[in-house]
Amino acid sequence: MVPSYDDDIDPDFSVMPPYYPDRPIYPPVNPAPMPCLFCNNNHWQRGAVRFLNAATGYNAFTIYIDNRPVSWNLDFPELTRYERISQGYHTFSIASNGYTYLRKSLYVGDGMATIAIINSSRGLDLISIPDTTCPMSYSNACFRVCNLAYYSGAINAAIGNVYFNSVSFRQAASFSSMMSGNYTVHVSRSARPETTLVTTTVSMRPRRIYTLYILNWNPSPDTIQTLMVEDRRD
Repeated sequence: MVPSYDDDIDPDFSVMPPYYPDRPIYPPVNPAPMPCLFCNNNHWQRGAVRFLNAATGYNAFTIYIDNRPVSWNLDFPELTRYERISQGYHTFSIASNGYTYLRKSLYVGDGMATIAIINSSRGLDLISIPDTTCPMSYSNACFRVCNLAYYSGAINAAIGNVYFNSVSFRQAASFSSMMSGNYTVHVSRSARPETTLVTTTVSMRPRRIYTLYILNWNPSPDTIQTLMVEDRRD
């Protein structure tokens, strides 16, 4: 069985208080960077993972798989390329400045997944998000929302006439097929009164797969920012 995210962490790797570097009072000028990974060729792989640093309030991380370093200086909110890995259980370690914050065993299947470093009540945690797709025509794209904003709780997101309501923390909504083009996304907390916290414009190309990650840039429920990731799977 895949271990629950509530499983206890090895006491030798207990979580230290996070380090909060000086951060601006307001979010960055461009709160929605849009990396484009593997979006020009067919890069579907069996057993491949990439890492997303969605944890606010920490210095950049070094990531280990089974004690082998695979990523250095992964800052917030950065995303790595995919790393091939064998199917089965692997131990993932998250460290910074010589201190290991977290060590956790996760199961890796035969598909592709994004492993996100997230804030939690114990400091840090890891969550594996399957990177799947949806049926597409030559003019459509796939779009989903993934809520990794620990301090904000459930969120709502509206794009065109598609609504993602009450997306819980740690949850990736199902993909929706949408016509390619430019859209405005409105993100709000589900708690009443519903107030839009972020509005951002996204551009979707045909036969592409998009995930809009919802993140906190500060330990406050209203400090929301987005990260749009584009992929291609043929």
